[in-house]
Amino acid sequence: MSEEDRLKCKVVLLGPNAAGKTCIINRYVYNIFEIFETTMGASFIVKTISIDENQSIEFEIWDTECSEKHRHYEIILYKDADVCILVYDITRKSSLADLKYYSEMIKENCKPDISK
Repeated sequence: MSEEDRLKCKVVLLGPNAAGKTCIINRYVYNIFEIFETTMGASFIVKTISIDENQSIEFEIWDTECSEKHRHYEIILYKDADVCILVYDITRKSSLADLKYYSEMIKENCKPDISK
């Protein structure tokens, strides 16, 4: 399969710290579930899936720290994203309220046709 046959998709998980973003990514990419320490900064993992023998999709999945002091860096990470996934902790009501900030940032800084 040539590079031209591979579609690329940048996926960014956003949400408050300790909401489970890293756990979701590791479950999807490695099929493991573990509780992780808080992510420091940002990291990404690439996962390629085959659609058929002639085409595949390469997902660049970004995991972000999402702390108050690093919020200005987040814009750089998700402004060219194809997909933003908002994550919150169902056991912390305040984490759901935090998603309003991320939703506004996506509207202001991402491509108009981004998948939400």
